Amino acid sequence: MLAPCAPAEATHVKLSYPGPYPYRLIPVVPPGAKKRAGCWTWNRDVDRPTLMPSILTTAREDQPCCHSFVSDGKVRFLNDCTHELAGMTVDLFDVDEE
Repeated sequence: MLAPCAPAEATHVKLSYPGPYPYRLIPVVPPGAKKRAGCWTWNRDVDRPTLMPSILTTAREDQPCCHSFVSDGKVRFLNDCTHELAGMTVDLFDVDEE
């Protein structure tokens, strides 16, 4: 179970959006820290998040590739996705707090 915290204290962001991988837990650069490998920058906005760089999700050869940008609370699926949302832009879903 993940305990929610203030955006300024967050080390990860949980995202929910359509496609083959409905949840992603993204490590983010802590405020005041230098950007580091394996972490995304985040604008600290929980309603209209923007993360950089793109998010590339692959599992195994027999599963779809999902490549997207999250900007201003929307997900832009890039054309190299191998699922039906390739090339589309959609709103993020609300994340259920468990």
